[in-house]
Amino acid sequence: MTDRSDVDRALDVVGLTLAEVLELGGTVLTAGPAYLVGSLAGGLGNRGSDVDIHLLVPGIDKPTPAFLFFAGDTPIDIEHYPDTMPAALAAGAQAYPVRTLPIGAVSLAPAPGRRTRRTAARWLNALPLHPDQPPVFAGPQAAAVRAVLVRAALDQLLQVWAVARLADPVDPDAAAYLWSRAGRELLELRCRAAGDVLTSEKWLPSRARRLGLTEPAVRAHYTVAGAGDLAALLADTGLDDWDPWRLTAVAPDPQRQPVKLGREGFALTRHGRLVPDPVSVRGSVAEVAGSHPPERLLTAVRTGELTLEVAGDALTEVLGD
Repeated sequence: MTDRSDVDRALDVVGLTLAEVLELGGTVLTAGPAYLVGSLAGGLGNRGSDVDIHLLVPGIDKPTPAFLFFAGDTPIDIEHYPDTMPAALAAGAQAYPVRTLPIGAVSLAPAPGRRTRRTAARWLNALPLHPDQPPVFAGPQAAAVRAVLVRAALDQLLQVWAVARLADPVDPDAAAYLWSRAGRELLELRCRAAGDVLTSEKWLPSRARRLGLTEPAVRAHYTVAGAGDLAALLADTGLDDWDPWRLTAVAPDPQRQPVKLGREGFALTRHGRLVPDPVSVRGSVAEVAGSHPPERLLTAVRTGELTLEVAGDALTEVLGD
């Protein structure tokens, strides 16, 4: 269990005490076990941080909209979540095996959606407001959920890496951004695999430094300029011989709709674009790159003609059955 002084120290960063927060929140903070989450709970907040509090409430079946209070200029966001949700998340994570790479433990579970990832990450860092409350996740549950968040970071790296390779020969500006983005995704993966799952990119350099990465090492992840730079950074991860094109796949976006204008057919994408002669290919990027120009595939992913996702079976194969 967490010492109450941990909460007091976290709140002191924004000039508040737990007693003040409890008084301000009133009955909103009495519906169930309450936890401080976010950057303050993760030890990276500053004077301008919000106070984020989650409650695990019996009898509700979905999260509530946030209750917003202010202590002076400091926002206090309080959200209620079903008290069954942590166990359900942990059970889902524990239903899949975990594989260990040199970079750390990775789940074979499909990556959850963005909101679920953010919530799970916050609960792994949560500080109970009251000393008799257990952590949201502990022991094997925490390890399994953390491995799923590592898997989500791995998926994100593979997708950005694959698109960077597509852009490399045809769009230097896009490629420069994407290779730089891939370096940051790798740094995020390193942090999560080392146990720091706080999900806010603005804290990424601080998270990496407190895990022991040197300033030059952190900077190297922000200055990746091409495949060679990324390969050098991957050397100690166990991913250095992976092919992101084999491990990612494209398919027609299920949200796109066929549209007829006169005799001509278009696809209406989820972005509201009308695309003539849309690409409808399906398969690994390695396969489709052999039959479609990289520039056309890059455009199709950009416009929403195609989705690009990690190929779960292929990734499971390289991680090991």
